[in-house]
Amino acid sequence: MLDKKKQTELKSSQGKRVGPVIAMVAGEASGDTLGADLIKTLQARYPNARFVGIGGPKMKALGFNSWFAMEKLSVMGLFEVLKHLPELLKLRRNLIKILLAFKPDVFIGIDAPDFNFKVESVLKSKGITTVHYVGPSVWAWRESRLKKIKQSVDGVLVLFPFEPKYYHRYDIPVKFVGHPLANQFPETPNTQQARQDLGLNGLDFVTAILPGSRMSEIDKMADIYIQAAKLVSDIYPLMNFVIPCVHERARIRIQQSVTQFGQGVKIHLYDGLSRTVLEACDQALVTSGTATLESALMKKPLVLAIKLHPVSYWIMKHLATTEWFGLPNILADKPLVTELIQDQATPQRIAVQLGRLIVDTKLRERQVLAFNEQYHALKQNASELAADAIADWAKLDGR
Repeated sequence: MLDKKKQTELKSSQGKRVGPVIAMVAGEASGDTLGADLIKTLQARYPNARFVGIGGPKMKALGFNSWFAMEKLSVMGLFEVLKHLPELLKLRRNLIKILLAFKPDVFIGIDAPDFNFKVESVLKSKGITTVHYVGPSVWAWRESRLKKIKQSVDGVLVLFPFEPKYYHRYDIPVKFVGHPLANQFPETPNTQQARQDLGLNGLDFVTAILPGSRMSEIDKMADIYIQAAKLVSDIYPLMNFVIPCVHERARIRIQQSVTQFGQGVKIHLYDGLSRTVLEACDQALVTSGTATLESALMKKPLVLAIKLHPVSYWIMKHLATTEWFGLPNILADKPLVTELIQDQATPQRIAVQLGRLIVDTKLRERQVLAFNEQYHALKQNASELAADAIADWAKLDGR
């Protein structure tokens, strides 16, 4: 059943439209940011447009009508998803019912592929234009998903310049719009100011350690990273290590490793501040993920190291479409950054590679030069490019 507010919205939408009705679904904070930027651009082009669906505080601050709380979609981890699956499936059924009644001019699913592709598939089958913003990582694994994606969408907006070729193979309309992270990083990092902000004034030797954002990553890597820091510190006693902690639980776990393995090492823990930590460092030790891209965008030389669950690693190795884990290497299409995966991710190997990065000027310059190219390639006017593609695919200018 639709509540009274949604019924009123539905009746209003079925009257004479003075502007396009644009539906969106964002499932987490990053999607809320992307959605808000896109709404601003579309509002400038279509002042009478109405925006409905599911979004977060940034989208709602721009007049977006969110029918359900975005937090209901922000479920991470297999167990949590299974626990909330009945509620999620019910929410999706209700959302589809409302959208079919609304008949928006276009539906834009922002990331959250497991949720949004089903919505998009149903809407497309009913003649509603569907766009997916942030293409799933078909370039990393399960390229076969593109067959189903083709049936679900009228177009895909992707963040990386190497992605369109995968969609072209399946004749899926695609538009590279750049990565929004690139717009959040400075052209030239202010290392000294960042060190001052962290209370590291006057220090000349700083290595950042980014152990991941999930506790599963931190539990696997914290001891290994601190042992590696100890080995590096034995050779470079003036080296300082700075570690951002995503929350209190992570801080407690990392401090346990510091207490057990980091005696005598200059280690500084911070609550959050991951970008300030990156800006302040000379080089970084990073767990695979978005942090490797952030390091590259900050033009900081890095070593990547990670241990996965054996089953996860086996699946990824057998379904992967690229030989690299780190985004800097995938973007460069070559082994630009050292990757230490699974059994290679030992304190000794990590320390050796960090030591090499500290002293090898040519290696550092090669990475920084490539990172600078990647920064400029990804720094596009994403919302404008996305709006161009959406207007074309949905024929908004003719409505």
